[in-house]
Amino acid sequence: MNKNSARDIPIACSLSAGDLAKRQEAWRTLLDKSLVARERVQGGLRLIVRADAGPRLNHLVEEERICCPWITFAVTRESVTLTAQEDGEDVLVQMFSLDAPATARDREVLHG
Repeated sequence: MNKNSARDIPIACSLSAGDLAKRQEAWRTLLDKSLVARERVQGGLRLIVRADAGPRLNHLVEEERICCPWITFAVTRESVTLTAQEDGEDVLVQMFSLDAPATARDREVLHG
């Protein structure tokens, strides 16, 4: 298990395998239907969804705060910026498939 040594919080999710699969599906559904942009930012990424999906995004973020305390979340109505220290950045990128080719509705921008 990796550690986020800056805060000494393990980079791990506390959900059971079944609950993790449900959560991943909830994110996949939200992003498949409502994603406007995915942006790389220093330390992680920003997800921007359509305005009507803002409440669902906020609900998922609140759930994530409980099981993944190693992630820092900055939320607005239609976006969330997810960041983490050290190895956590790579884990976030993998979790949200930023290594996949960008589509017309996605844009990957590295912010310095």
